[in-house]
Amino acid sequence: MDSSQLEAFIAIAHLLNFTKAAEHLHISQSAITARIKALEAAVGKELFQRDNRNVSLTQGGIAFYPYAERMLRLFAESKLTLSDTFEHSVVMSGPGSVWHYRYLPRILAFKSDNPQVAVKFFSHIDPTYMVRDLLLDGMVHLAIRFDPPEHPKVTRQLLFEDELLLVSKQPKAGVMQQEDFRSPDYCHLAWGAPFPEWFAELAGTGYVPALEIDHSSIMLTILLQGDRFGFLPRSIAQPYLDSQALFELSCTVKAPSIRAYATYLTDQRQSSSVMLALRMLGLS
Repeated sequence: MDSSQLEAFIAIAHLLNFTKAAEHLHISQSAITARIKALEAAVGKELFQRDNRNVSLTQGGIAFYPYAERMLRLFAESKLTLSDTFEHSVVMSGPGSVWHYRYLPRILAFKSDNPQVAVKFFSHIDPTYMVRDLLLDGMVHLAIRFDPPEHPKVTRQLLFEDELLLVSKQPKAGVMQQEDFRSPDYCHLAWGAPFPEWFAELAGTGYVPALEIDHSSIMLTILLQGDRFGFLPRSIAQPYLDSQALFELSCTVKAPSIRAYATYLTDQRQSSSVMLALRMLGLS
């Protein structure tokens, strides 16, 4: 199999239409059909069920999909590693809030001081593509995680601990109670471990937030624009607390702090890419 066959497979899996996938890839329908036939011959399984009207993934296609994505990602990263344009390359992954609110100035300063180093970082990774795969596949040199998995080949190093604060645009008289989290004004984001487990125990079985967000920037925007309240890490909230754009709320319960870890392959600790990544984050 080759990358063009994998690209054809991913395009059809997304669009569920051979003609539209061919147009997307700027090739003929006969060419995309030939690529899929060659790929199915290589893996020994039918990947799509198709008739005159419908296209769907077979069970084999569903199972193959994450591997196809991984192979394409690895191919793309290999081109970066083998490029003659830069002396070194560093690839990192982690939550968008960590890059945006904590490390972006440091990364940009590092790039200014080290123009010969190519830097790439991911903030959105398919949840089926776990940190152990990113590291063990060699696609990422260093991954930042709030809940790093235990793995015998992976080292984890504490980066920082961040306090979670309950905040709102409007100061509130009195102390927030446990039942206030069932209010329609509460906005929820499942920050890193151990916060999700702590909050699930606090809220009780069957609790569904009135409004739940999965992105820190959207959460911050919502809290800055209305009367809603929610938890933010101090590293995000502090500038807005200082300017009184946000106010910390008193509460009868205190959220646990979240800890972020840098993870990398133990046997790659002395490699240039890992050492440069650690330096970028202020760990060496």
